[in-house]
Amino acid sequence: MASANKPINTDVPEKDVFALHFLQSLSNLRRQNTFNSPEKTNDRVKKIKKVAYVSMARAAGGTNRLWSRALLRRAAKENNKVVRFPRRKKRVTCLRRRRSNRRDPVEEEEAERLRNLVPGGGGMEISKLMEETAHYIKCLSMQVKVMQCLVDGLAPK
Repeated sequence: MASANKPINTDVPEKDVFALHFLQSLSNLRRQNTFNSPEKTNDRVKKIKKVAYVSMARAAGGTNRLWSRALLRRAAKENNKVVRFPRRKKRVTCLRRRRSNRRDPVEEEEAERLRNLVPGGGGMEISKLMEETAHYIKCLSMQVKVMQCLVDGLAPK
């Protein structure tokens, strides 16, 4: 539990940025006053979820990661906005010839499942997919920790 005498652990550098963006966005949602009736609970859940993902993508550096760009594009598309990100320079790498061009079908199937889970993972090669997945999981766990601190701080004692 977060308390006055126990500081919040900020070992993840994006945690403070995420918390700031998330709280500001929640405050903006509250000011809009669109959630007065109990029938709109589903809408409130969807908007809070969207705010949490956009805040996480912005805290992760916005356009630095493929998954964060995918989340920001998805959010802009839902708001009927067009978002263009600057093109990134492609790295030139030397490719070693593989002994076999065939991949293990089980490995490819698992990679495809992972591509479906990570936003923007559709066209990634396996090594980049693993790197993006690791960062995405780190940011999701950071998001959970910040939200848990908020719940603990707002819960009646």
